[in-house]
Parts: sequence; structure tokens; C-alpha cells
Amino acid sequence: MLEVQNLKQKSSAFNGIADWYAEVANPILRAASEALEGLIGLKVERGKPSLRLSAYTEEDITVAISVEGDLKGVILLGFNYRTAFRMLQKMLGEELNTNLPISDFLKESELARSALQEIANILSGRSAMHLEASGKNCIISPPELLMRRGVLLSERDFQQLVIPIKTDVGNLELSIALFPNGNGSGQGREVFVAQQIIQPRRSIVRYDFANPEHLGRTVYSNLQQVHERFQQVLAQKVGIRMRIGLRLSKASLEKDTFAHFLQRDYQWSVAGIFNLDMSNTPWIMAISQSVALLLVDRWLGGPGKLAQVERKDWTPLERGALSRIMELLGDAYAETWQQQTGLKVSLRLLQVSTGDLSEQSVSFQSVGAALLVSHRLQVGDEIGVLQWILIADSLSSLLSKPSIVSGTEAVLNSPISPSIRLKLHLGWKCPSITAKQLQNLKVGTILMLHSPLLIWCKGKVIGLGEPYRKNGRIVAKIAKYMGLNKISLSHPDDKSDEGAERAKS
Repeated sequence: MLEVQNLKQKSSAFNGIADWYAEVANPILRAASEALEGLIGLKVERGKPSLRLSAYTEEDITVAISVEGDLKGVILLGFNYRTAFRMLQKMLGEELNTNLPISDFLKESELARSALQEIANILSGRSAMHLEASGKNCIISPPELLMRRGVLLSERDFQQLVIPIKTDVGNLELSIALFPNGNGSGQGREVFVAQQIIQPRRSIVRYDFANPEHLGRTVYSNLQQVHERFQQVLAQKVGIRMRIGLRLSKASLEKDTFAHFLQRDYQWSVAGIFNLDMSNTPWIMAISQSVALLLVDRWLGGPGKLAQVERKDWTPLERGALSRIMELLGDAYAETWQQQTGLKVSLRLLQVSTGDLSEQSVSFQSVGAALLVSHRLQVGDEIGVLQWILIADSLSSLLSKPSIVSGTEAVLNSPISPSIRLKLHLGWKCPSITAKQLQNLKVGTILMLHSPLLIWCKGKVIGLGEPYRKNGRIVAKIAKYMGLNKISLSHPDDKSDEGAERAKS
């Protein structure tokens, strides 16, 4: 039986409550044990229960089961990505190799989702069966898989009886937040006073998953712009140095604590740990191991083809090449920051990790929030992932400064500026018309255009042009060029009248 049965003797006033807890919690614990032992074959050991006050899911993956009837509330079974992956391997009876982060694999793999859903279904069905056997008639909803940490479950914090479950593939947490529905026992909602039965060891402060460290929108917007440019700069640098094609997808952002990111399984990757000189904090870049092997082969003069998907041992020559490649990628990232923000960012490579990055977590002193920026990375025919783990404090100090400059201006000073393509736009200004004339517009109406043409780039007017025909096509001849650094007019559609008149003069 639960520990609450031993604690109930401390105060006779709460004997009824302790009995009620034992009647409710034990059937659910039994259901969880049967789901893990019967389906997966795990050895289950129950830990010491504690009290938590939270409205969020606390683990990477959570099975959420809603309960109605004699009991009302929710049952949660939570576990991290690493434990989920090991459970999946145990169920299938084979070692799984993936070129993606485990979080991505579990979200995208239909097999993985089906296996996790099966665990949830067994937990739900067994819970209903054992609760009914104990005299509690409950309606249990189909279980829902929540594949993200920090999902908001309620507008207000609610008490949860948390029971750790230890297995040979990792730890899980069973959280029970159930109340009597108020129709039977007469005890009402006041029964859920767990602190009277289980002595809380310490109060738990709710973490704001939705906005760690309260980073502003400007930080996220500017970071997205940095990574949009990073796609171009990295492709240019790798193409010039290694003569191989590289493509990055659009970046996705995930927010959590730095420590939690490091606890994820990074066996799929190799990682470069950099020191940001401006704030003396670590930034970490991880890339898929298969992509790293391909780049190493190309760096050493090979064709850039994979000999094998997974490499357990790296030779000294391969490690040296990998370090040089990490430095190249870090230099491209630092250059991107300089181009986009105008700040001289220096990233110094401290070490390269070819094992599980979580084993290195004890060496980091940084705590608090972080952002995980992920790209899908394609090199040749191989597709993998590139991730940056960035400390929130360092981002605030970099991106909250009013030194963000035009990306186009910064590009002009880049050593690869001859290879970067920018879009030019040309347009005329039309004379103003009355509202009645606007209503009378129709197909075939001729509108007069004011000369000269306005030429703008990235929202800045950079010159004036004159139209004429050449080889049967309408082209523009530059009549006046002001340059990017000499004029700061807006796009003519923003403040067209004032901007266009100043440009003409």
C-alpha cells in the first residue's frame, strides 16, 4: 500500500482522508505498473510520493487522462524523450538508430506514436477497471498524448499527488489530481488536502514555460532574422571551402531551461561547445552524426559520401577535421550575427563532443532559460539536423541593444558580398485621384505615370531611373544613384508623397 497508509496514523482527524487516498491512488498505480510491466516488460519500482502545485505538464511527453463520475480530475503519466525512446526500443526488441533528435523522431514517427498511444490506452483501460473494482464508478476519456513540455492544463495551479516510478529504462512520474465529485462521501473538495498527509519537503515554484526569463518579442524577431541570414552565409562558406552543396530549412524555436536541453539524448549528433566572448557564456551547436561524417570525408579530400551511418570511434585525423569543420560553422554563425546586428560577435571553440552531450552537463555553470534553434540540414543527399542552444541572458544582452542595423548595409562589408543577391524594385508614382474617379476605374482605363522611376532596395530608395525600350523590352536607365548609405527614404508605398518628392530633388 501507499506511504499514506503509514502516515495516516499521525492524526486521527485525517484517517478518512488517508483511506480515501489509498483507495484512489493504489488502483491507478496498479494500472500504471501493469501497463509498463505487461506491455514492455519493465521492472517497476515505486518511489516516495510528494506534492506538486502546477498547471503545466512537467515532462517532455505526458499521457493525460480525464476522469468524470464519482471522481473528477486528471491522471498524468509523464516521461522524458530519452525514456520514451528506450521504452520504444524495448517494445520492438531492437536497437533503433536515428539521424534526428529523439524529440523529432518521436513526434514524426507513426510507429513511435502508435506505441506510446498503446501504453496510454492500457493505462486508461486498466485504471477504469481497477477503480470500478474498488467501488468508484468513473467515466474515463480517451487518453491524449501531449508531446511537449510546459503545456498549460488549467487556468489555475492545481495540487497533484506525484508518485515517481523507477524502471530500468528511465524514470516516469505518475501525477494524480482527483477529487470526489461531492455527491457521495460528503467530504467534498476539501478531501484533496495532500499536505496534511504527505509532508511537503519544499514548496515548488512554478516555472513560466511560455516565456522563460521573459524575453521580449524583439529578441525572437531579431533571432529569426539572424537565422534567416545564417542559411545563406553558411551555404556560401561551406560551398567555397568544401565545394559541396548545403541547405538549411527555416528555423524553429523552442524555449526551456538550459539544463533540461542538455538532459536530452544527443547520441544522434556531434556537438561543438563555443564560448561567447562578449558574455563569457557557452553556446552549443549540434549536427547529425551522419552529416558530420559526410563533411569530414569531404574535408579530407573524399567525395563526401557516407561509408556508414554510425561511427562509435573517431580517429585522431577525423577528430582534427571535425574540429576544423566546427570552427568553420562557428565562424559562419559569428559572421551572420555581425552582418545582421552590427555587433562583433566572437565564438571560440572550446571542445567537440562526439558522445552523449548530457554527460558534459556537469561542467557547465550556466543555469536559467535557453532557446533551442533547430534547422533541417541537407548536405548532398544526406538530411539531418543542425541545432543551436543559446543562453537567454546572452541573447537579451545582444539583441535588446539598439544597435541592430540594416542587414543590407552590413552585407556590403562582408567578404562574401559579391556572391549575395539582393532584390531591386522599380516603380512609378501615379497622380492623386478623387474618390469618385476611383469608383469609376475599370479595365482599359489609362493612368498617367510620373517620371522618373524610383529604385529601391530593402525598403530604401537608392536611385532614380528613366524608362526606355531596348530590343523590344522596357528597361530602366539609372539617372541618379544615391547609394544605401547616403539616403534613408522609406519604401515609396509607406510615405510615398514626401519620400518621392525628396528623391526627385
